[in-house]
Amino acid sequence: MKLYVVRHGQTIWNQEQKVQGRTDIPLNEEGIKEAWNLKKLVDTLKIDLVITSPLKRAKQTAQILVDKNIKIIEDERIIERNWGKNEGKLLKDVDRVKCWDVYLNIEDNNIEKVQDFLDRISVFLEDIINTYPDKNILVVTHSAVSRAIHYLIEKIPENGDLTTMSVPNLQILEYKL
Repeated sequence: MKLYVVRHGQTIWNQEQKVQGRTDIPLNEEGIKEAWNLKKLVDTLKIDLVITSPLKRAKQTAQILVDKNIKIIEDERIIERNWGKNEGKLLKDVDRVKCWDVYLNIEDNNIEKVQDFLDRISVFLEDIINTYPDKNILVVTHSAVSRAIHYLIEKIPENGDLTTMSVPNLQILEYKL
């Protein structure tokens, strides 16, 4: 199985450096343009199936990236991490290191605990590996989900800090499972 994971295109909140979480924001003009540019690369990947988060920004990106003959499935399990009362705040005003520490596993401001979040993504991964073992799957999702998938496949750092990886908009991560 080949798994391709892509973070959605840019939104106004990405541009403004705000925490989005589950706030349902569409792509901005730049995000739409960048997604169309990435489509050229995605067309070469021989994708069998797309699984997307149900949030607008991910669904819009998925619809741009693949032709209409490729099935797109929405999956609630890969919705962005719930950032609670942090949603809408500037990124610089949120202690991301503390929020992404597996050992602290905080829930300040009603944030989804990182371990609960990782468990949710782990179940998703196990399910698609068992359901689509011989397929090329494109997952269109969010920064936090992309990071979680990466660390679940590649290994969580010993120090428990999941902030060492950055996932820009429309970056494709590739895994052979």
